[in-house]
Amino acid sequence: MHLLSAVKLKPSVTSATYAETVRQLSASLEQQQLLSTTGPVGKRFPHPIIDTDQSDLDTFFVMSFESRAQLEEALTHMTGSEGLSSETHRQLWDQLDRYRFTCWED
Repeated sequence: MHLLSAVKLKPSVTSATYAETVRQLSASLEQQQLLSTTGPVGKRFPHPIIDTDQSDLDTFFVMSFESRAQLEEALTHMTGSEGLSSETHRQLWDQLDRYRFTCWED
């Protein structure tokens, strides 16, 4: 299971700040065995032929989970009201202007 996060950051948020928050959330989830891996946070490379998406989402990263059950457990934990993961998840949400999330299984 994989989750692609495509976002547009608020103007006041730097890419470095966002990447550090993603790193903190990932470390917390990995420590609790709720996440397999997180890819690097990257910036959009607008290519006139290949990049056909018209949105202005420009920051991306992928989280990978061992199973749908692990993904669901991670979501429950992140959206809960207590703990480091839920606090860090709220910090991430506060940094976003717009977003799109896509899950897939291979």
